[in-house]
Amino acid sequence: MKNIVFDTSSIISIVTNDLLGTLKLLKQNFDVEFYIPESVKVELIDRALSTNKYKLEGIILSRAIRNGVLKVYPSIDVDNMLKIVNNLFMQKDFYMHILDKAEIEALVLAIKLNADAYCVDERTMRMVIENPKKLQKIFSDKLQRNVTLNKKALNEFKGMIKNIPIIRSTEIMIAAFELGLFDKYISDDIPKKMVLEALLWGLRLRGCSISTKDIDEIVKLELR
Repeated sequence: MKNIVFDTSSIISIVTNDLLGTLKLLKQNFDVEFYIPESVKVELIDRALSTNKYKLEGIILSRAIRNGVLKVYPSIDVDNMLKIVNNLFMQKDFYMHILDKAEIEALVLAIKLNADAYCVDERTMRMVIENPKKLQKIFSDKLQRNVTLNKKALNEFKGMIKNIPIIRSTEIMIAAFELGLFDKYISDDIPKKMVLEALLWGLRLRGCSISTKDIDEIVKLELR
């Protein structure tokens, strides 16, 4: 059985595009479990239900958990990694707080479960894992001041995350597309290319960090 752990950003991309049903089909037919940590559940449901803006998404996600589409893993200790991550970048004489508990707890859960993938759509978290030096430059350019990278903390962080596979919600939905789960939308008026483009652009416009170039390349590759 495969395990995939989601962070807050990737679940938001999926639920706001009405794609939880696709996760349900993947779970039912392809022996995969989808996990979120307790802190992500608190963000996405407990807090959402106390607001008018996000209450509907909270209700939808609550049902997905009751129906077993998403599994909630009990809270785990992330204090050490949270401290390390928020000591990675420094400007002047203070460390930059870049990530919060829910984001870190999802990463720690993926490591704990030896997950087949950690799904994260938010750019900062992805770049901390995949390209911290580029993220350092982005921070420097954005703040218009020198931002330094704490090499000791970076080495500790790399040692903790090992080689956890990182994916986005787009990769999951591309896999579902390849398996024919979106064929029901294809017709004479709506060709396969349009469905794929709509899927990728919907995810991008609702939170997934994917470039126009990436979308164009994926469409070209999938339809060749």
